[in-house]
Amino acid sequence: MAVRYCVHCHSTLADADAEACTACGQVKPSRGWPDDPLLGTTILGRMRLARRLGAGGMGTVYRAQGRDGARFAVKTLHPWLSQSDDMNRRFRREARAASRLSGPHTVRVHEAGELPDGTLFIVMDLVEGESLTDRIERDGWLSARAALRIIGQLAEGLSEAHAAGLVHRDLKPDNVYLTQGVDGDHVKVLDFGIVKYLDAALGTVGHTDTGRVFGTPEYMSPEQARGDEDLDQRSDIFSAGILLFLCLTGRLPWEGADPRASMVRRLTDDAPLISAVRPDLTFAPGLVTLCARMLARDPNHRPADMRDVLAAMRGLELEAPAAREARPTKIVGEAATATTMVHHAPSGETRTLWALGAGFLVAMAAVALGLSRCDGFTGR
Repeated sequence: MAVRYCVHCHSTLADADAEACTACGQVKPSRGWPDDPLLGTTILGRMRLARRLGAGGMGTVYRAQGRDGARFAVKTLHPWLSQSDDMNRRFRREARAASRLSGPHTVRVHEAGELPDGTLFIVMDLVEGESLTDRIERDGWLSARAALRIIGQLAEGLSEAHAAGLVHRDLKPDNVYLTQGVDGDHVKVLDFGIVKYLDAALGTVGHTDTGRVFGTPEYMSPEQARGDEDLDQRSDIFSAGILLFLCLTGRLPWEGADPRASMVRRLTDDAPLISAVRPDLTFAPGLVTLCARMLARDPNHRPADMRDVLAAMRGLELEAPAAREARPTKIVGEAATATTMVHHAPSGETRTLWALGAGFLVAMAAVALGLSRCDGFTGR
């Protein structure tokens, strides 16, 4: 019998007839509590799926309990997507990519497989903490020291991935998870599900079809938004620059009425300086310069790789205390969290800005295929 769960907090319900969730108080939906046929089942003969952690456009994430008491996160691909060759390849690519990373700032994948009904799954470390989204929504913005610590660790994790020939391509606050270490925040980078292999010798399954763009609009680099096929690590540097900007100001560098508008603006307008966006705050000059370099629309004007970013950040450590330490307030602008696939109209020999032509309709036809905020292998 399928186990029922709360649609608000995903807790398992002991009483399917309960009028409210005992964990969060959510009132029973008018159509009753939904059920989940996988909840309470055991996979691989030794892991029980004890609780839903969240669900998104591609699948569901569960907290699993091993027979030895060990806890894991198990991510499953929705059955109807498991039948899609394209989604099947993407999911298996995520497992393959993540399994190659073992550094302190990436999530370790233990194994992957297929359930009897054809559902694909990945078993990985369970990460406890909060997302960068949660932190910024609560605090508004971060001190320069805190921002440099978080983005610096993010850069370390990405440096490992880039060295392995991988580009993340979906950096966003929901994919940066903060756990508590002995000396403060410890960063884990999540969701390498839409990575692209840099080196064909490492495999070509990450190839993206011409005219198809995967990612989250507000955090895409200009070249990713245009659908360029030759993305490299500098695209991730741009996205990391947006996260640094967000941490320091509580705002996105390109804001608009919706994600489409912000994506159009970064194709035509340079990013503002953090000091211009927040003149009420004090930033070290070197920090202003670094953020601007990471957000250069031309990849050739950005740092060459994450090692260059890390070197620049280390040089800023002495400057960081000069930035304000005032208690932040909540000022975060509207931001989407879903990973999106968008289609572009081709433009012959060279691509023109899709914002100037039929491509302006890109996100209006967006198909939400992505890993949403709750789709990040995490537990709280």
